[in-house]
Amino acid sequence: MKLIKKAISIIILSVLSLSILAGCGGSKTTNETASNATATSSNKKIKIGVSEYPGWMPWYIAQGEDFFKKNGVDVELVWFPVYSDSIQAFNSGNLDMLAVALSDTIAPYLKGTDFKIVLSNDNSAGADALVAKPEYSNIKDLKGKTVATEFGTIEHFFLLKALEKEGMKESDINLVNMSVDDAGAALISGSVDAAALWEPATGLAKARGNKVLYSSEETPGLIPNLLIAKGDMIKNNPDQVEAVVNSYFDSLNFYSKNPDKSLAYMAKQCGISSEEMAGSMSGSKLFSINDNIEAMTQKAENMKYIPYAALETSKFLKNVNMIDRVPTMEELEGMIDPSFIKKISEKRQSEPAPETKAQSNK
Repeated sequence: MKLIKKAISIIILSVLSLSILAGCGGSKTTNETASNATATSSNKKIKIGVSEYPGWMPWYIAQGEDFFKKNGVDVELVWFPVYSDSIQAFNSGNLDMLAVALSDTIAPYLKGTDFKIVLSNDNSAGADALVAKPEYSNIKDLKGKTVATEFGTIEHFFLLKALEKEGMKESDINLVNMSVDDAGAALISGSVDAAALWEPATGLAKARGNKVLYSSEETPGLIPNLLIAKGDMIKNNPDQVEAVVNSYFDSLNFYSKNPDKSLAYMAKQCGISSEEMAGSMSGSKLFSINDNIEAMTQKAENMKYIPYAALETSKFLKNVNMIDRVPTMEELEGMIDPSFIKKISEKRQSEPAPETKAQSNK
């Protein structure tokens, strides 16, 4: 069983390789692997890059229930076992849309990459965690110890935030670079002392006796997970963008009414049981239409407002030299196109998002 997830890597990846930015260990099917991401301008199929993270798994409900087809759009979900590979695929033009963490969008946007945020899938509420061997009781115990995560990923960013909370720096630990997939396996095998992980890796590590020292439940709003679309797709095919976003809300509505079948769709993609999938989903607060309206348009100085969350994230990233400057609020608001959410809200009611914590306790 593989353990994987998303990544803040455009933040570091963009710093390390701006040339790129210019431009669940799950089951694999012939149309779900990264190797098939060969979009061409003449191909009307919409390719969406997806990695294993709970808030993105409802896309597989949409696929299983043919919601894309019902909404009049031809979609291929392209599965990336390594999240940073999906970012490179998006920036090299091989994907039309991408499931991505907010923190991964800031640096490329400042460098002129043409995309917009069109949907907020969820906020991490425990799905991301710093997990350690049971003998460690707090973050300070990790000083001088070996901690694994993927450099340039959202978990790298999250780890730095956890260390900062205790007045520590990256130099205070022995940081080992490996994919989140491998980091989870390394912690379970005992070859590292701790790892920054996301679900389902977090839950699998906990199930084997390891301990959560810090989780995204302590940092509400820090890790919004999004769907971004290429600028040319928004300009030339806005109806397709709306259809894709609408399909996501069809999935959430189906999930609320049919949790068992929905968990089965998602668990199959991740290669885990439905029970494990329910536990993984419990760390994500899924966003309804109304949640999206609030997150994209409320213009408030709190972490619920995506541009404000991006501004606070940018300040931290600048402090740790992951970006060159802190963008303005106007720049960050320019990353968002709320028009699709607004159109959808006018056409359908905002059904409540599934209560994932309640389902995990069944």
